[in-house]
Formats: sequence, C-alpha cells, structure tokens
Amino acid sequence: MPGSPNPGSALNALAEGFQDTIVVVVGGRGSIGSEVVSQVRALGGRVIIGSSSPDFPGFEPDAWSSSGVAVLPCNLKDPASIAAFAASIGEIAGRIDILVTTAGSSVQLPLKKLELLSDELIDDVFQTNAIGLLRLIRECTPLLKAGQDPVIVNVGSVAAMTGLGSNLAYVGAKASVDAMFKGLAKALAPTVRLVTIAPSALETDFVKGRGADFIEKTIAATPLGRLASVQEVASAVLCAARVLTSTTGSVITVDGGRHL
Repeated sequence: MPGSPNPGSALNALAEGFQDTIVVVVGGRGSIGSEVVSQVRALGGRVIIGSSSPDFPGFEPDAWSSSGVAVLPCNLKDPASIAAFAASIGEIAGRIDILVTTAGSSVQLPLKKLELLSDELIDDVFQTNAIGLLRLIRECTPLLKAGQDPVIVNVGSVAAMTGLGSNLAYVGAKASVDAMFKGLAKALAPTVRLVTIAPSALETDFVKGRGADFIEKTIAATPLGRLASVQEVASAVLCAARVLTSTTGSVITVDGGRHL
C-alpha cells in the first residue's frame, strides 16, 4: 500500500513492535517512566508498572483487561518485594517482552563535600540505583526468556561517564550498572538484549535539593545549548527496544552532548 512502512524500517518497527507486547516499567510513576507508559500504550502495548509508592491501586483484573495498565508494588530496597513483583508478573502475564527500569533516587550534594555522604545516603542510592536493579533482573530473567524479542532498557545517566552528578554515590551507582550491563549482555545473549539510555539533567523533580540556578548552569555547559526533554528520553527507550534490534550492551546518550 502506498505510504505504508517498509518491512524492517523504523516506522514499521514502532508501528508494529509494541502491538500486544507486555512491557514492565519499574518506576513507571516518575516523569520518564510515565512518559514511557504513555508512548507504549499509544502503540498498542500492555504495561505493568512497578511502583514503590504507598498509594498504588494494586492489581485489578478488570482494569488490566480494559485499560491495558496494571500497577504492582515493587520496592527495589526490599529483596522480598522484588521477588513477589516478579512472581506476580508471572501469574498475570506469564512473560516479559520489554523491561524498562527508570526507578532510582538521589540528592544534590557538592562534589567535594565528601563529609556529607552519610552511610544512609550511600546505602540508599546504591540500593535504588544499582543493587535492587541487579536483583530485579535476576528475578525477571526467566520471564524475559519466555518473552517475544525480549530486551531490558535501563535509564542511566551521563554521570557514569563524566564523574559529575548529583553526588558521588550516584555517580558510582550509575557507573556500576553500566559495567553490569556489559556483563549481562554477554550472559543473556543471544536471547535477551540490554541497552542503557543515558540522559543528562532533566527538568524534573527527581533529584532533591537542587538550586534554582542548576538548570541554567547545566544548559550553559551543554554543547547543544539545551536539555533533552522527558519525551525525547522516553522515545529513545522505545527505539532501543524495538528499532535498534542489533544493539546490546551499549550506552546511548540523550543529553545534548553533555557527556563530551
């Protein structure tokens, strides 16, 4: 038909690649996660959101059938919660086609103020940004192996490359995930792909304690002279999942050149 996407084209991959897929978005209530959910739903995918928020509605079969979106508890600091989350996905969907991980936490601290890095902060940042993520992938691997063209897409950070981020614990946690993903890409090949999307700072409330001038300074230090948008980052997640099908173990920056 004239004007229809060619087989193998990016348009075809996006138009058809999410039809009836099971997409799990951990951190799906945050700015990036919620935009991923919105874009996936617009393309015909079904979504299971993992949320640590205490006000999640819980799984309702009727709502899952009608809306294509379910919300389940998932606390990345609690191994039992992670295991229960994976078990629930198995009962509800039986597989995972795309696992998107956007969850995490951080606090803005001056880079040179090492004395401000409390034990509690270090533990929390590594648990939510790295350790919990590895546990999640371990628990979800059998479901991914049962999936259709399975892929894990993690939202990382250019802080892992530049050494500059909200705090040094965050830098270390994100860098450790990049290293783990290289190993996981080898361990899970050829069945499961892994890709990291690495934005710079975004105009969201993800990092607590940022001053009003932070965004202006970041823009000034970014070659393209602007920040990436939440929509651009979410679109990169979808492209990594269904367009870049020969990519694995790679980090794709969506940062206006901030990593340079």
